[in-house]
This record gives sequence, structure tokens and C-alpha cells, in this order.
Amino acid sequence: MKKTIGIDARMQGAKHAGIGRYTANLISHLSRLKEFDQFNWILFVRKEDYQTINNEYGKKFTCLIADFPHYSLAEQILFPLSLYRAGCDLVHFPHFNVPLFYLKPFTVTIHDLIKHQSRGPQTTTKKPALYKTKFFFYQLVVSQAAKQAGKIFVPSLFVKNQIINHYRINEKKVVVTYEGVDSKLIVKSQKLKVEEKVLEKYQIKKPYLLYVGSVYPHKNINRLVEAVKIARERLPELSLVVVCSRNVFWQRLKKVIHSIKADNYIQLTGFVPDEDLALLYQEATSFVFPSLMEGFGLPPLEAMASSCPVISSNATCLPEIYGQAALFFDPLNPEDMAKKIVTMVNDKKLQNQYRARGQKKVKEYSWGKMAQETLEGYQQILNTRY
Repeated sequence: MKKTIGIDARMQGAKHAGIGRYTANLISHLSRLKEFDQFNWILFVRKEDYQTINNEYGKKFTCLIADFPHYSLAEQILFPLSLYRAGCDLVHFPHFNVPLFYLKPFTVTIHDLIKHQSRGPQTTTKKPALYKTKFFFYQLVVSQAAKQAGKIFVPSLFVKNQIINHYRINEKKVVVTYEGVDSKLIVKSQKLKVEEKVLEKYQIKKPYLLYVGSVYPHKNINRLVEAVKIARERLPELSLVVVCSRNVFWQRLKKVIHSIKADNYIQLTGFVPDEDLALLYQEATSFVFPSLMEGFGLPPLEAMASSCPVISSNATCLPEIYGQAALFFDPLNPEDMAKKIVTMVNDKKLQNQYRARGQKKVKEYSWGKMAQETLEGYQQILNTRY
């Protein structure tokens, strides 16, 4: 009799940023594996996403509505009831938010422990009392997920070591499954008119540096803004384009930019769809990633896949992921950041060198390989428990 594997797909899709991309690619690439048909599969989805996901995956997965917002009380109390009714032999939670009252076998993906370190009033929009309460439950949920999971999937060796050291967990339980790059973000060639049309749409002028991602405090964008201001003393035509969905932190950054009179050379685009984003990567002089903390760091790999040279922070897992394919700087030192920016922008030969290194490096990462390694983790648990 086939075993049934469930996947919490409530955060599937690009609107949920990195976790959404991970979940979407996990589902898509699992369905392509030769071992896929050895199991029954269930996707738990939000009501608003049911039709879209069912249309795409309904022939291979059973889609069940689990309309419980993530990080909510309903997720903790009501979602487990849906999971129990579905009768799964194993459930994969692709984020740390595992319901405390779900006691059957499960696996979890913990992408990072950033909230353990990046904390305090500046990292939240909540009032202090509410923030402290939510942080307490965050710690409780992650701790229980890590300790009770049959396997913990992580995107880097750096995160694996963090989890083992923090929670005193057997290292054999923590599996590194490196992520990959979406093929639709890889642009090999486009007609000049298409490129010009996209740049005109967002009112972007070349040469420009590109940053893609959230603008939470740990992303260190304020220091990047300072570094670009310094770099413009030697490169007065240079601008910075920040691709990030609008939110409270976006508004805070906009105020910082305005306060230093940088509105004319630092542009916040808001959300950009993948088809346009691929071209923004391709046309940028360089991609800059100033982050202080990452679990994997996907956007620079997307830039590498689009033949865009990468300048990156040397913090946490980033040297592990990019190796020799990025020009590194000290993320706490805007002067060093500016120096590396100027070096890259002024040296066409160096740009080509890092383009070549980047395109070679990105081939080391594959969503298909990630899905295969994840399925092997499922099989190990099922073979042990049943």
C-alpha cells in the first residue's frame, strides 16, 4: 500500500518571496522524479490559491484547502485537525511554522536562524509587548520543530552548523539541500528594443547597480546606500536600483534616501515580475548584495545565471555559496563596499571574469537535485517508522 506524503503549500508562490519560490520548486521538481508515483501526495493550500494550484498540479497531487494564515492561532489549533483528517504518513513543512499540536511524523525546512539574531524594535512593526510575545512563540515553535522533526532540511552547511550547535541536535538529522535558480529568470539573449522597453517602463538609466530582495534591517541596505553615495564621487553617473515589494521597511528606506538627498540616483521599483526582473539582472553593471545574515542567498545566483557580475558581503553562508564567483567586501564597512563597487564598475575585464565564474558556479545548484535529496529524506523516515 502506498504511503501518503503531505506538503504544506500555504506559502507557495513568488508572492511569499524566497519561501514561496522554494515551495513552488519543491513541488514542481518532486513531481518530475521517477520515484514520485511510489507515493500518494497531498498539497495543503490556501483557499485563494486552490484553483491556480489545482489547475497546475491537480493531476499529480490531491489539493486540500487549509485556509489558515501562517503564524496565526488558527494555524496552531485548527490546521493540525486538517492534517490528521488527511491521514498523511508524513508531512513536510517548508518553513519553521509547524503546529505545536501536530504529533505525527513530519519533516521541516529551516531556511535560517536570522530572527534569533536580528531582533528588537527596529526589526518589527509590532508594539514592544506584542513583539515580545510573538518572539517568545517564535522561539518555542522553531525549537519544537527542530527537536521533533524526523529530518531538518537546510539550504547551507552554515545553517546546518547553526542548528546543530543551537539545539544540540544529532547532525545526521540535518540535511543540506542547496537550492537552485528558476529557469525563467535566465535570459540568454533579448532584442535591444525589448531591453529598452523594460528599462523605460521602470525609468531606469544605465549604468546601474542592482539589488533584489527585502529591505529588512539585516539586509543592510542603509550601508549600501552610503556606499553608493561614496562611489559616486568617482562614478557620478552611477545609480542603484532596489527591487523590493512595498511595505513598512520600504517606506523607512525611502525616508532615509530622501534625507540624504539621494532620490535622483537611488530608485525603489516596488515589485517586479520575473519576466522583467530577468532583464534587469541582465542589463545591470553589477549586482550588489550587502546582507549581514543569510541562510542561502538566492538573488546573487539569479544574477549570475543572467550573466551579471556579483559583488557580495562576506558574511555568514555567502562565501560558502558563491565561492570564487563573487567579489567580496566587509558589509560593516561602507568604504570597503564602495571600493569594490568602483573596482568592478571601472574594470570591464574583471566584469567578464566574474560573469564567467558566475555562470560556472550557478550550474552547481539545481532545484531538481534539491527535490531528489528531499525525497530521499522522506524515504529514510518512512522506511524507519513503518
